Amino acid sequence: RKFIWNFTYKKSDYLISMTNLTKNYLIQNLNINENKIIKIDNPVISKKIKLLSYEKIDEEDSHIFEKKVFCTIGRLTRQKNYLELIKAFEIYSKKNHNNSNLIILGEGEEEKMLKKYLSKKKIINCYLLGFKKNPYRYLSKSSLYISSSLWEEPGHTLIEAGYLNVPILSSDCPNGPKEIIEHNNNGFKYKMKNIKDLEYNLTQISKLSENNLFKIKLNMKKKTSTFTEHYFSKKIKNYL
Repeated sequence: RKFIWNFTYKKSDYLISMTNLTKNYLIQNLNINENKIIKIDNPVISKKIKLLSYEKIDEEDSHIFEKKVFCTIGRLTRQKNYLELIKAFEIYSKKNHNNSNLIILGEGEEEKMLKKYLSKKKIINCYLLGFKKNPYRYLSKSSLYISSSLWEEPGHTLIEAGYLNVPILSSDCPNGPKEIIEHNNNGFKYKMKNIKDLEYNLTQISKLSENNLFKIKLNMKKKTSTFTEHYFSKKIKNYL
């Protein structure tokens, strides 16, 4: 219940939900009148993101981008499930002669555990870069954004990646990714807690032509249009 209420708020006589799955939960489990709940996409996108994406990355990180870069952003917590991602990337790297780098932007309680694993396995092409005030400059220069989360509501970085024309691979976790990502149409999904499927998708995506990737990125860019401040304001006004 705490999870649900953290992502909803009251406006006038309505309860606003960011995903249809959350809306259905409120109806079925909390006996809230369906007519009193509206689903509106969160206003994640703004022109500021695009402007921030043009900034240069830190000089000490520039060597990372001499290879293809896979990027993920978020706190180093159980929710983000980064150990699963690192293990899949480790397999992928061995098969592809370490032809790419993985960057993880964020801080959190699992940092020591992740660093210990990287050291034990001698993985030299995965970088824990810590918190970055402006992550968009790293995201926009990456070849793929990966979300390995166990749950998301709705998954803001997925939307931001799509807006910045970065292809997306996400776990099929609830709630946001299930609604936002359509596999092989506007992004890619793998079976959550399935390292083999994650590695398989990394391999398949790396084989795609630029033309196919362009179509997928274009479809996701269109999807992000409902996550703008303008669209949000327009929907709210309809209920005031």
